[in-house]
Amino acid sequence: MDTLQDELTKFCAPFVEARIQLLPALTGHTPSDPWLAIAPQMSRAAPRWTSMAANPLTLWEMPGVVRRKASYVDGEIRSHQTREDQLLVFDVHMAVRELYQDAREIIDTYTREYRRLAKRGMGVM
Repeated sequence: MDTLQDELTKFCAPFVEARIQLLPALTGHTPSDPWLAIAPQMSRAAPRWTSMAANPLTLWEMPGVVRRKASYVDGEIRSHQTREDQLLVFDVHMAVRELYQDAREIIDTYTREYRRLAKRGMGVM
């Protein structure tokens, strides 16, 4: 049986990978390597333990919002690669930057909430 900390790690891993994959696109250039879709790897649902957090509704909504943004970015980058565009159009470049920040925010938020629960002794650790 996975511990809740393992659940947090598994939940955050695709967001960490997405940030790594987005690095080349942060400069505004279309990535040269074939684009592997990042949205399908991201969870649609928050970990079970989030129901014990102070604001579970926000935590439950975050994965879906970030996943939808990732789906948009996936499609746009593939489209740019198909057209062999060297640069991302401004809106796509901004979406990449926003997704990069949102992935970081989701990792930080869930880690912070996990630690709060652990400090409160909610049996998380």
